[in-house]
Amino acid sequence: MAKRLRARPSNAVILMVGSLLILILLAVSGLNRPLPSYLIAASNLAPGSKLTLESLRVEQLDLGTVAENYLTTVDLERGELVIPVSEGELIPKRALGRGLGRNQTSIRLTPELRPASQIIAGSTVSIWQVVEVDQGYESQLLVPTALVSELEYGDGLFAGELPEVELLISNDQALVVMQAVTSESEIFILPRP
Repeated sequence: MAKRLRARPSNAVILMVGSLLILILLAVSGLNRPLPSYLIAASNLAPGSKLTLESLRVEQLDLGTVAENYLTTVDLERGELVIPVSEGELIPKRALGRGLGRNQTSIRLTPELRPASQIIAGSTVSIWQVVEVDQGYESQLLVPTALVSELEYGDGLFAGELPEVELLISNDQALVVMQAVTSESEIFILPRP
């Protein structure tokens, strides 16, 4: 009967197999780490809104290199929104601030014509009025730049097709717009580049 002698594996093979097993364990543990939870708007959020769990969804996402630009559950109590955030969007950290500036206000109006399709919450617009003069009608620029914080279309059978538009403007500009509204001038909202 012949005896077989088994050759012992070399140290290099043992070292390579051991290193490979360690790398596999590190990769598996890295893939199993919990993902951070980010805040997503559950509905359209207007400037001045306080962030609450009722107005947000929490999703675990891997955002990679842009992760530090968005709010996590840790940042929930940091402030209020200063720009609008649409439903389903991640909330950027730049959206938080101290609210309306000292010389800012929010005003809501219904324009004479339906706004252009590119005007959405977060857009910048200009506000114009048309007044009657001796020679006919004249267009006048009321506010060169305003931020749209919300567009609200009515619901139901008797709702009009024109939305109410909420705008962030300065207090001085608000006075000019209110004068135009009370004088029953035709008011138009046009997109700005």
